[in-house]
Amino acid sequence: MKEIHIIDKIELSDSGLVVKKSKQLAHLCQGDLDGACGVYSMMMCLIIEKIIRREVVTNVSPSLRRNTSDGRLVRSFLENQGMIVNGYELKPLVADLQSAFKKKVNAVYIEDENLLEAIIEQLNDNHPVEIRFSRLRTYGHFVVAIGYMRYDDYTDLYCLDPGYPIEKGQMWNNVLRIDTTSSAKFNCLNMRENRKVFLDEAMVCIKK
Repeated sequence: MKEIHIIDKIELSDSGLVVKKSKQLAHLCQGDLDGACGVYSMMMCLIIEKIIRREVVTNVSPSLRRNTSDGRLVRSFLENQGMIVNGYELKPLVADLQSAFKKKVNAVYIEDENLLEAIIEQLNDNHPVEIRFSRLRTYGHFVVAIGYMRYDDYTDLYCLDPGYPIEKGQMWNNVLRIDTTSSAKFNCLNMRENRKVFLDEAMVCIKK
């Protein structure tokens, strides 16, 4: 019998999807903080891994000292670079995160020939995975994969998408369906937008 695998660091509560054994909401929707979708997705990974507390980035304290690890994270991603109008590539985002937050996180960049298998390996280790995908003839987007299910001809990645809200009883708000039998570059269907996309690269944040 096929089963959905969801990382064990999140759970549903009366408040909605939260980090396990906490009251911290796991999903960030654009508008919750100042940043591009790549930054939102990165922050979700850090929150789920309990590397930062949600309120550190959604309700920045005026007394937060910028020479601390949390302060450097806020300064680097929410103040110095702000909305990042032209978007973020994942490799420089990983480098910026490692530079600003090196005492607390090991940011692992994933650019594998078989990216899907590399993502699933991380999900099996119960790490949320930030994924960057390209849309055909337009700009890309970032989401956080928190689970998957394999079928005979395709694999579903269950994702937290910062571009959309999430309902209280939901564990994900987008699905990327990868046609594992297709040799086409754009072999992944973004179910939320009903358009074909291509999985570019991924990142995992591991707590030190």
